[in-house]
Amino acid sequence: MNAPATLLYVITSTGTGGAEKALLELVRRIDRARYRIVVCSLKRPGAYGAKLAAAADEFYHLNLSEAAGLRAVLNFLPALLRMVKILRRVRPDILHCFLFRASIMGRLAVCLCPGPAVIAAVRVNEQNAFKYFCERLTRSMVSCYTAVTEEVRQAMIERAHVAPEKIHTIYNGIECPVRDAAMHGRETAEKETRLALIGRLHRQKGHAHLLEALKIMISKGRRVHLYLAGDGPDEEMLRRQARDLSIADAVTFSGVVDDMVAFMADIDIVVLPSLWEGMPNVLLEAMAALRPIVATRLPGIEELVREEESALLCEPGLARPLAGAIMRLMDDPELACRLARAARLDVQGRFDISQTIAQTQALYESSVRNRHTERET
Repeated sequence: MNAPATLLYVITSTGTGGAEKALLELVRRIDRARYRIVVCSLKRPGAYGAKLAAAADEFYHLNLSEAAGLRAVLNFLPALLRMVKILRRVRPDILHCFLFRASIMGRLAVCLCPGPAVIAAVRVNEQNAFKYFCERLTRSMVSCYTAVTEEVRQAMIERAHVAPEKIHTIYNGIECPVRDAAMHGRETAEKETRLALIGRLHRQKGHAHLLEALKIMISKGRRVHLYLAGDGPDEEMLRRQARDLSIADAVTFSGVVDDMVAFMADIDIVVLPSLWEGMPNVLLEAMAALRPIVATRLPGIEELVREEESALLCEPGLARPLAGAIMRLMDDPELACRLARAARLDVQGRFDISQTIAQTQALYESSVRNRHTERET
């Protein structure tokens, strides 16, 4: 029997986020008879650090700080040397990189310590032109790319000039069936409606616009309470905004949620007012948990849900349409149930985690075969 191939996953951080969650699902489910798994985080261990360390055969971190500017460059160089030492120790067959900084670090490290096939996982259509410039400069170092949606794949082809045959769309997945969270079917005029935005507390997710929408709903006499699940750099700013809008009593900062199904069971409507997205895991979780969804009309989101069929969508960055869509679900429980049930059928049919794992392992096998062929020629 052949020895297992070694997979080295490199990720920028292990804090709360879709990439970190997707990596954890991979590490837990990849066939361990065929693959030995090592994980390396550029930054100090975050919320997912202990879980990844427990699930992997080995876990490392490079202690890269959050500093920017010149300090970031000075911190990057010693971290790169530590990455090279890990490559020499682990001797991976495949280096699978998640998030931009980890992807660039991995490519440079392999230049100094050649051997593994490099796979770059692209999670979002970046808003930063500099990142696409870096991709164009270094794309020859990458064996192949994975894109989390077709929209992200097309952006890499058009803006980073990646060859179409070199980038593969592999959707995030979720375990199906999951424990059901029954629909509440409550009379929202009599009881408080519980809303949730689940995601990193960062401008990308549109928290500020949802707080403005919450103010609009409260001013119209609606009884609503918003739960913000997650952590991130904008927490203090959002707390201050809630106080300035005089809605702080209607907002709960729930922190990092470990049991998402249990959390969703107490929520009436899941809201994702993102300004840009790749493929948000939280929508898969809401779909699987039978929660009605209000989200923004973005390409990555529109690959997951169908407007007016499995979710209500509105334009990003606008509070009033967001408030209107939420109140529409509050006023029409039958619509909310119909959308949630259609979304549940979609997630079961299109986004089962077993499909994600099978496609990823097939890509690994192809990459190892190609690397062996290159070495023989």
